[in-house]
Amino acid sequence: MQVKVFSIRIDSVYLEQDQQKLNEFLTTVTFKKSSSQFVESDEPHWSVLVHFDVLEIENPIQIVQNTFEDLTSKDKQVYGYLNQWRTDKSKELKFKKFIICHNSHLIDLALYKPSNLDELQQIKGFGKQRAEKYGEDILAILNAV
Repeated sequence: MQVKVFSIRIDSVYLEQDQQKLNEFLTTVTFKKSSSQFVESDEPHWSVLVHFDVLEIENPIQIVQNTFEDLTSKDKQVYGYLNQWRTDKSKELKFKKFIICHNSHLIDLALYKPSNLDELQQIKGFGKQRAEKYGEDILAILNAV
């Protein structure tokens, strides 16, 4: 297992850029676990420690990273509902949104629309633990739209 540290600056100028950098990294590795700590300094930020394994792929050409632009207008609406759920859940649990799930996960959920926990676990980033923790909420949203 390997470790990498990311700084997520809270200044709105950098926040989305830093989160995107973390999200992009997570699409290239097998995520194991993470921890975060708020750092008060001249430039306050979240320090995120990511434990990961190198992703072993037989044919790297087959990796497709979906983007928001890949979504239909209906998919974008679903993405919006999922994004709102994630925002609400992060406030409820007092977590950063990316701890709940990443933007890339929401895009894949909106695109593939899993209908049960087994299908949800097939979405990159949704292993058994995350599916058990948030799966019922996500499936309720997907089944409602």
